[in-house]
Order: sequence, then C-alpha cells, then structure tokens
Amino acid sequence: MAQYKVGVIIVDEQSEFAHRNMAAVTESLKALGCTEQNILFRHAPRMFNVTLTTQFLAEYTDVDAVVILAEDDHTPAYEATLYGITKLQIAWNMPITIGDVTAAADAIEMVALQNKMEAEAPENISPDRKSIN
Repeated sequence: MAQYKVGVIIVDEQSEFAHRNMAAVTESLKALGCTEQNILFRHAPRMFNVTLTTQFLAEYTDVDAVVILAEDDHTPAYEATLYGITKLQIAWNMPITIGDVTAAADAIEMVALQNKMEAEAPENISPDRKSIN
C-alpha cells in the first residue's frame, strides 16, 4: 500500500463539524495508507483563512493532498473558499477536498490517480509533479 501524507484543516468557526468528523477522517486516512504521523492537522480561524492555510500547507510541507473539514453553509465565505482552493489545486498540482469523512477518501483517490497518470506519462514529461511550479 502506498504511503500518503495529508494535511487536514480544521476551520475553527466550524469546530463542532470538524470535531464530529475528525476521528472518522483520521481512521479513513489510516485505512487508505496514511500513518498517524503523516496526517498533519492545522487550524484556520475562519472560512476566509482556509485558502491561505491550504497554501501554507502546499508551500511549507510535503503533503500529497489537503482535506478541509468544513460544511457548506451557503455563505459568501464558503463560495470564496471554493474559488480559492480551485485555483490552488491548479497552481500547486495538488488535490484539495472539502467536506466530511468522504473528503478524505476523495483526496486519496485523487492522489492515487495523479500518481498513476504520472507513472504512465511519456519519459519526456517530468515525473516530479511539483516541478511545474
């Protein structure tokens, strides 16, 4: 089984949601190939801070993906976060998911797909997925 390193962002203003899902996310990630020490929990004070917190994980760690524990509360801040993380996924070539425990499985599935496609790429394409940055 592949070893993955995943960042998990807890949004403090949605801490009740995060704490309801944290144990299930941790167990899911461990079952999918993460050791406990390869699951990095970080906090973002508010939804507006999630995009920057995610960028910090991309810049300052070697995580394969980021899971954001947050529920869609239909606010402008949530919509702005979706826009921001979509841009980060493209810029950093790193899967980022948002939601509950299913977001953890989605993140690992995307990393596995990325690794598979990377392995199947022609030799003239750089195998280092982060080399595009």
